[in-house]
Amino acid sequence: MSVRVTYGIGSFGKVISARLLMGTDIIEGMEALCEENNIESATIVSCIGSFQKSSFVYLVPDETSKINVQYSDVIEKAGPLEFIQGSGVVCKRDGEGGYETHFHGSMSDQWGVVSGGHFIKGGNIVITVDIVLAEVQGIQHIRKLDDETGHVQFYPLEHGLEFPRKIEK
Repeated sequence: MSVRVTYGIGSFGKVISARLLMGTDIIEGMEALCEENNIESATIVSCIGSFQKSSFVYLVPDETSKINVQYSDVIEKAGPLEFIQGSGVVCKRDGEGGYETHFHGSMSDQWGVVSGGHFIKGGNIVITVDIVLAEVQGIQHIRKLDDETGHVQFYPLEHGLEFPRKIEK
């Protein structure tokens, strides 16, 4: 087994605590908070609440893919849903501008059945969500196509460097 990592070193800047109000898409709400406060990259420190509905995907086997997986069809869950937890990074899309937040979470339905995965922007409408975001300074969070996996991946690029730092053992 090997260790292979790409990374950047930075620090936290502003911290935003907010409540997303009923009818707001969770990802669009996070991105609006970042845009309003001139934050390019952030991490989600804490995120809990409830949804009117949720849309997400998860990994399924795919032998034709470079990494033998692909995303499922979009799963749509009707609410009310208890949003147990969410985490991720607010990123920019390489070369396109605008935000592309990478966000995963889990929720339970009214019978206590838990589900979750990779959330779809525009498809997770909140009843209410409490969120804490931390600005990441000194590193650009970028989402871009990765040649090795054939999928869009997280690319943390430290300011002043042409490529991320690497560990390969």
